[in-house]
Amino acid sequence: EVETNILIQEQHEMAKDILIQLQNPMPKEGIQPSIPEILQVKSIEIKEGIANINISNSYYELDIREEIIARACMVWSLTSLDFITGVTLEIEGQPFLSNNNEVYGIMNRNNILIDGEVSATTTEYTMLNLYFANTDASGLVEENRLVEVNSNQAKEKTILEQLILGPKVEGNYSTIPSETQIKDVETTSDGVCYVNLSQEFVTKHNGGSTGEILTIYSIVNSLSELENVKKVQFLIEGEKLDEFKGHVDFGIPFEAKQSMNVPFSQVPFSQVPFSKIQEEKPK
Repeated sequence: EVETNILIQEQHEMAKDILIQLQNPMPKEGIQPSIPEILQVKSIEIKEGIANINISNSYYELDIREEIIARACMVWSLTSLDFITGVTLEIEGQPFLSNNNEVYGIMNRNNILIDGEVSATTTEYTMLNLYFANTDASGLVEENRLVEVNSNQAKEKTILEQLILGPKVEGNYSTIPSETQIKDVETTSDGVCYVNLSQEFVTKHNGGSTGEILTIYSIVNSLSELENVKKVQFLIEGEKLDEFKGHVDFGIPFEAKQSMNVPFSQVPFSQVPFSKIQEEKPK
């Protein structure tokens, strides 16, 4: 799984970033660029859900295998974004022609098939909305992160993995101990996401009421961005705990808080005694 942080949220920038990743993948054994180095992506435009990619005429220098892989990966990767339904190609600004000199129409997942050489599980992308502690630990801030995902893995687990990896924006802070392991995560049909974490989630946490709140709601708010998650129930090594680190009732499910951009003293945390909230910055 490969991730990249996206600060500019314009659609064409997201699409452009995917093409860059296909040509310059993160270093990993066995991973080769899907778009050969000689092929230059000159521009990409998106209109009414169709991404039009203008590429250099070096496309005609590709062998048949390189051509198939490059075209399939561009189509499958871009159409994993919910605002792109199809892809068209131009070569140096001219319509892309088939061997019969016919203009290729809109390509999508129905007419560009993935075979054994092009794994569909490596070309799925999703945008995650992740929440981390802000600079002065008074609340949470959102980071939008474009992540290449394995379609066989639940998005809930991917979100937890990214939260444990920590923020990419300078000045934001991680809220989860890096030693934390994900034992299991599952969302029931009634919208309760059961997050089962290792004991390090508790034992390696610095504690403090503010630190506990930041940690809990960075997870709850991030997971609640998924349509199927309504509440989050924490488990530690498969068991419910009565409290987290002495300040927060940990035995009942948590719902997302929408007002995380204001100081915590102004947020109505029904599960937290306000008399115990201290202005502590997580270490």
